[in-house]
Amino acid sequence: MTTNENFAPDKLIISPLDELDPLELRTEILNAQERFWGQRDLSGDHEPHWFRQFAAGGLVARYQNEVVGYLLGAFPKEGPSYIHLVAARQDYRHLGIGRRLYEAFIARAKANQEYMVQATALPDNASAIAFHSSLGFEGTRIEDYAGPDQDRVFFSLRLTDD
Repeated sequence: MTTNENFAPDKLIISPLDELDPLELRTEILNAQERFWGQRDLSGDHEPHWFRQFAAGGLVARYQNEVVGYLLGAFPKEGPSYIHLVAARQDYRHLGIGRRLYEAFIARAKANQEYMVQATALPDNASAIAFHSSLGFEGTRIEDYAGPDQDRVFFSLRLTDD
């Protein structure tokens, strides 16, 4: 649970990742990984290409000049937009930061005239599944999605009526 009872949502700033120095932000995130992910080592999900080639699809959430959340995503020229990873710092959880990052990404996808946003989650992550569902995503479990014995729930959110 959060320790930031005085959090003022209107002071949260969501900006494109490429407005900052993306590689410097990657280093900052990796150095503070425990603050975002606890004991889970997700350094492999933070490959440099998410901060170089795909930086334009990423978002960062700042509160009082501190990075409190981020989203890594992409807007391919062909195919649906994709959210790779979203995180809120543990001391800023349950304050709507992940939702605001997703909503900002979806708004950018709509502005780019994208037709769909996709994401994945681990099948045993009930909170991630509920989160995506609350945003209108439809999910399907796909066996071996991320490799042998690495099932994922694959989510899609249609942005157009076509």
